[in-house]
Amino acid sequence: MTGDGSVLEITVGHLNPLDSAYQWGSLVFKRALESYSRSRIRVRVLPLLNVSGGQLIQAVREGKLDIGVTASGPIGELVPEANAFDFPYLFRSRQHAYRVLDGEIGNEVSRAIRKVGLRNLAWWENGFRHITTTRKPIRKPSDLRGLKFRTLDNPIYQTLFRLWGTELSSIPFPELYDALKSGRVHGQENPLGFIIPNRFYEVQRYLTLTGHTYSPALFVMNSSGYERIPDPLMKIILQAAKLARDYERNYLRKNQQAFLRIAQKGGMRILTKKDIDFSAFVRTSRKLYARLGKPYEEIHRRIRLLSPLVP
Repeated sequence: MTGDGSVLEITVGHLNPLDSAYQWGSLVFKRALESYSRSRIRVRVLPLLNVSGGQLIQAVREGKLDIGVTASGPIGELVPEANAFDFPYLFRSRQHAYRVLDGEIGNEVSRAIRKVGLRNLAWWENGFRHITTTRKPIRKPSDLRGLKFRTLDNPIYQTLFRLWGTELSSIPFPELYDALKSGRVHGQENPLGFIIPNRFYEVQRYLTLTGHTYSPALFVMNSSGYERIPDPLMKIILQAAKLARDYERNYLRKNQQAFLRIAQKGGMRILTKKDIDFSAFVRTSRKLYARLGKPYEEIHRRIRLLSPLVP
């Protein structure tokens, strides 16, 4: 964070391409904040950073970046409370997730994040995660057995895919496309808002819409930088972060069908819920709760109580 006494510059970094929800949301944040502040704040957006999610978070903690946008998964090692959101088939819908994240539960986890030198300005979205593969279509969990697979470096995700029989390989997200192309791994899992902008349809043949987890995103700021900003300016930063959050979420929601059309046009075969043994994915994923869910039983109970009657 730099300034010449009259203009404050804030850097926002993320790993995704220019045509991604993170980038569009960051640009909305930039335009809104520069307008609200009457040009007292200038925002520089840095996409396509060649680091892992964990490295991005560390860069924000160290003040090398002011704000970072990343999935919640990588922060779980630092803030175990954040792992609660990563359990499979916990959220019934986007509306259910928003009730949780924008309410007291999301606020509690954001307060826990403060303990590691970060301020979560708003919960953004990655969305429901799905499986892509090259060798064969995935219709049931046992079809994953023996495949070399990439998932987040997070114990919840890793345990789930080990339960489903995959051989895991730790690959930073910027290297994933090449790893899929070379056959170093046979598959991966991500939301459509990552699969399509990163053109995984060029190097993966099958897309299985498992929706196995809902993945929030963090819009996190360095705590020291946060505390140096005067209250009137911080209020408009928070206002711009929430405006950008709403835009980013809406962008992903509106483009789900467009993403699927792009995948299909790119040569992917898409397996929907009616094409797979969806109940088997749900049933086998319950073993994860038995293995790792005990510390999160109360927060999971509270999350389920917030589920809308209609998904």
